[in-house]
Amino acid sequence: MGTFGHTLVLGLVLVKLLLQNPLLLKLLVATFLVLLAVLVGMVAMRSLRTNLTYKPEPEKVANADHPLFNLATYNAVIQQMREQEKELKLLRQQERDSAAASENISEAVLSNLSSGVVFFDRAGTVRQVNNAAKSILGYASPWGFHIRDLFRGMSEVRWTDGSASNSAARFVSEMERTMREGSPFQRVEAEYCTPAGERRVLGVGASAVRSKKGDILGVSCLIADLTQITELSRQVRLRENLASLGEMSAGIAHEFKNSLATISGYAQMLVKDASASSSGGFAAKIAQETEALARIVTEFLDFARPHSVARQTVDLHAILQDCAQETGIDLHVPAAPPLRVAGDSVLLRQAISNLLRNSAEAAANGRPVQVSVTGMIEANKLQLKLADNGHGIPAEDLPKIFIPFFTTKASGTGLGLALVHRIITEHGGSITVDSGSEGTTVTMTLSAATAVSGAEA
Repeated sequence: MGTFGHTLVLGLVLVKLLLQNPLLLKLLVATFLVLLAVLVGMVAMRSLRTNLTYKPEPEKVANADHPLFNLATYNAVIQQMREQEKELKLLRQQERDSAAASENISEAVLSNLSSGVVFFDRAGTVRQVNNAAKSILGYASPWGFHIRDLFRGMSEVRWTDGSASNSAARFVSEMERTMREGSPFQRVEAEYCTPAGERRVLGVGASAVRSKKGDILGVSCLIADLTQITELSRQVRLRENLASLGEMSAGIAHEFKNSLATISGYAQMLVKDASASSSGGFAAKIAQETEALARIVTEFLDFARPHSVARQTVDLHAILQDCAQETGIDLHVPAAPPLRVAGDSVLLRQAISNLLRNSAEAAANGRPVQVSVTGMIEANKLQLKLADNGHGIPAEDLPKIFIPFFTTKASGTGLGLALVHRIITEHGGSITVDSGSEGTTVTMTLSAATAVSGAEA
């Protein structure tokens, strides 16, 4: 009997034993199943690891039917989303840092401004105020104040259009209108008294604050303390007035001194030679100088006396023609535009007559005097220019020509141009003089006649 036979007999014996012992058979079957499961798991794990680590050729994976296509696409999307999430986090952090830096800069700027800044909400209540505003207005903590409460110390409010009010009522009304409509606010200057009783001069401007959508959030108010500037300006004007008064007084004294010296000299001659035939001539000279003194006093009083300016339509063309005829001037006046202004015809005639008389006296070597007139109307204003062909005014004398009693003429009081300046400014206008060796140009700006309601020509 060979090996195969022994093996077969041994196998049959084992089978018989197994069949006779069911517990041993079950244990053997269970062991076989466990080994089979372990083997299958190992094969599955190897296959999964291969799929995860294997990088197929791009042209094969690009095929949507390839089993790894969906997995690769999913992994790429996940990776892209993670990168975008990182970028979004970085952007959000940068925005937070930028907002914080901007807020810090805004707070620093507001805190260090010398001008006061106050923000009012739509209800007119203070929501933000810097330290300068607290100091200027004299309040330690004005939070929650209404406009009328914050500015209740205002008085004598002066507007840029020339109007004025004695209380803050119009100011508050204009601020509330800006809050409602977003309309421009007219800057004002006002006398102000702090709660502690300090007197100040304030310059106040305001503008509406809007959101990105254009909605009105409130109004921002900018406040400047003009107290020192106003005082310096007042002192400068006082010094200028005193200087003008000194020059005017010196002019009067000079004119009186000369005339009195002449009168005294002729009087002494009359005393020495009362019987001489020339005594009549001395008396005539005394009378002449006395008249000159009277004329100086009359012109000075006319200059110093306040004028009541009547408002009516005045045709400057007719006045120019009359004055030119009186002074013998060759006048060139354009046909258009109409030279009609709002003012007092008597005073304007006096001013133009003085100007043309000066042009006539400035003519050199008997040359005929010519004056060219040009007019231009803009924004209810008439700008009138009178240009002559005289010898002009020296540059060093131009700043002094409107000072009373300043003159470069051998005879004259020096009140002519001063009176012209006075008349034009009383009409709410302005006057300037440009001069050279070839002539002088006087430019006057006056209210056009169309600006006077109900005026008649």
